[in-house]
Amino acid sequence: MSLKHAILGFLSFTPLSGYDLKKAFDNSVRHFWPANQSQIYRTLAQLEEEGFVTKEVIEREERLDLKLYHISEAGRVEIHRWLSTPLPEQDSREPFLIQVYFGGRLPDEDLLPLLRRELHVTEERLGVYEAIYAANRHRTSAIADERAVFLSLLTLEVGYTTNQAIAQWLRTAVARLETHDYTIHIGEQ
Repeated sequence: MSLKHAILGFLSFTPLSGYDLKKAFDNSVRHFWPANQSQIYRTLAQLEEEGFVTKEVIEREERLDLKLYHISEAGRVEIHRWLSTPLPEQDSREPFLIQVYFGGRLPDEDLLPLLRRELHVTEERLGVYEAIYAANRHRTSAIADERAVFLSLLTLEVGYTTNQAIAQWLRTAVARLETHDYTIHIGEQ
């Protein structure tokens, strides 16, 4: 996914400033697609150059002018095209799994802290997902499009469910290393 399409997606709901786009990312999709302010502004300039957005400048006396971005008809066509096109398969790289794979080169007293640290980070991530859900559940209840709310929260659910499984796997891995139980359980019920 490109930042360009995420921005077009947000603008397809309502016109937003760059600042408001950053808040939209942080309050909704940061768990799988974070964006910083400078990336957002660079991409908005690119989208404007491509004709996918228009910029409305609203003059304000005591503050900087507000730049409000609107999706154009070409932008709506582009977001529809992108949403309806299957994405190519992505390579998945997990540096932590490389550490686990070659972890046999370490004694348990060096490897176990790595596993415990990853478990701690995963559990913290679960807490972030729960906080995002709590914040958005109340915020999205005012949105009339129940299907759109469902789909937006479905992305949170996959992150939460995946990280729950990773946390459980890490707990089990730590326990098995501590008890020297080196059996692998794949495809067993």
